Amino acid sequence: MAADSSSVAFSGHRPHRLMWLGIGILAMLISALLSLRLGVRLIGWADIGRALFSFDPDTADHIVLWQIRLPRMVGALLCGGCLGVAGALMQALTRNPLADPGLLGVNAGAALGVVICTIALGLTDPAQFIWAALAGAAIAAALVFALGGNAPSGTGRLILAGAAVSALFYALIRGLLLVSRSSLEVYRVWVLGGFDNVTFYMVATLMPFLIVGLVLAFAAGFSLNALQLGESTAQSLGVRVGFLQLLTGAAIVLLCGTTVAMAGPIAFIGLIVPHLARVTAPTDMRWLSIYSAVYGATLMALADLIARSGMFGSNMQAGVMSAIIGGPVLIWLVRSKGVRKL
Repeated sequence: MAADSSSVAFSGHRPHRLMWLGIGILAMLISALLSLRLGVRLIGWADIGRALFSFDPDTADHIVLWQIRLPRMVGALLCGGCLGVAGALMQALTRNPLADPGLLGVNAGAALGVVICTIALGLTDPAQFIWAALAGAAIAAALVFALGGNAPSGTGRLILAGAAVSALFYALIRGLLLVSRSSLEVYRVWVLGGFDNVTFYMVATLMPFLIVGLVLAFAAGFSLNALQLGESTAQSLGVRVGFLQLLTGAAIVLLCGTTVAMAGPIAFIGLIVPHLARVTAPTDMRWLSIYSAVYGATLMALADLIARSGMFGSNMQAGVMSAIIGGPVLIWLVRSKGVRKL
């Protein structure tokens, strides 16, 4: 019965859902194209077309496009989309509308991995320490779930465990940075969050983790709908809550950990995008995940575009711009009628 109801929910009002999804995809494509054209150096549409389909290594615009703007645009779309999906999963799993990657200590764990890697191995290239960041994020999330995820209604314990682990890891980070000035410089740039150092090699290296994370996220969506009714109700509908928590947690770690490893901690995207998606998408987690991916990618691409537009006098990190955009949006969401009911 639960499966039948879920199928009906997933297929109902499909034209309305596809219309808003199409609008979101169109906005994402426009943002991506603008990110290729605009910047300190303006590139014409004809030059973009020639660079994409007949690359000339002796043309400056073609070099700028392939070595800087294309990897940066792809990184922004991937990170924004994955953070949007991860945020939707976190809020559904914890039943906390203000959940974000920091809740599970992902940002703190990834940051600690980067700092340890730079101090112990002297690495300064993000393509080299992405593995340390991913491992740190996974360890932090596993520790949070081990401490706070075993109670019958472990939402409150999970949040407290996440706050405790994050505080511990950030304290360790501050202590380690005091003994290594070079690590402080690397951490200072990385912690702001941005796509200046994203390369196609880095994207290709991390893509398998993102794909697996997205597959697990969609698979978890089949049962997360029932979990919103409460753990006891979900169990009565045949949902294995423990396995669902493990599956969702693995998806969150892969999506958030890989994103943080690629671009540093990006604020607010995973927090506000699921709420924006709920304005046009139903509460079905499978649809909500798809909408969150599209909206997150669009918002991240716009934030990165504005950050490097020179509007603020110099090139600003996309993570800072996402916070500037996300802060007012979050205030509006909290004050809106829909969020007050959560």
